[in-house]
Amino acid sequence: MDDFKKYTILYIEDDEGVRTINSRFLNRMFNELYEAKDGEEGLVLYKKYHPDIILTDIKMPKMDGISLAQKIRENDKTTKIIISTAFSEKNYLLDAIELNLEKYIIKPLTSRNLMPALIKAVESLEEQKDSKIFLSDDFYFDNKTSLFYYEDKTINLTKKELLFLKLLTLNKDRVVSYEEIEQNIWQDEYMSLNSLRTSIGFLRKKIPFNCIKNISNLGYKLNLENKL
Repeated sequence: MDDFKKYTILYIEDDEGVRTINSRFLNRMFNELYEAKDGEEGLVLYKKYHPDIILTDIKMPKMDGISLAQKIRENDKTTKIIISTAFSEKNYLLDAIELNLEKYIIKPLTSRNLMPALIKAVESLEEQKDSKIFLSDDFYFDNKTSLFYYEDKTINLTKKELLFLKLLTLNKDRVVSYEEIEQNIWQDEYMSLNSLRTSIGFLRKKIPFNCIKNISNLGYKLNLENKL
């Protein structure tokens, strides 16, 4: 149970009574609980807080759970998503095959069906934390410390440099868009392309080799060719 306290969860449910009851249970278990009454509000909270786990109903006003998961998966492949569904809604899940859902739960939610899904999500998060992501033989990111190392020594980076390089590393097989960079690193601040280029210029001088590649008009990605 102690592992649950390391993580945050977003719970989205349009039935206020159901949400209140389950939120009491979730609030005792997790480090932080965020609540939303529909998919649109859930998406706003996701963008603001980047929770580790999302627990969402399928049928909701404004935006359903599958549409929400699809929007999140456009840029985020790692957040754990659990969907609750009624038996009659199983056909919705045909649209969810590519969404890498952690689990779906048949309503009503109880500790008996919710706990296994939460345990699975937390175990998966713990496995991610235990892994090192190597950018070369002696240059890597350690999920346990959220720091970068070269020859087993910490690379001294500013907060924005660290967040930027971490974002690229956790998404090393694809291009990270300018919008994602602004949302995840600059957050509520305005990000100009000049300020981004300046930050990357300083970052390139601190890492062992230039692994940061600009993809014109799209964003940035890691270039690890001939290094791994």
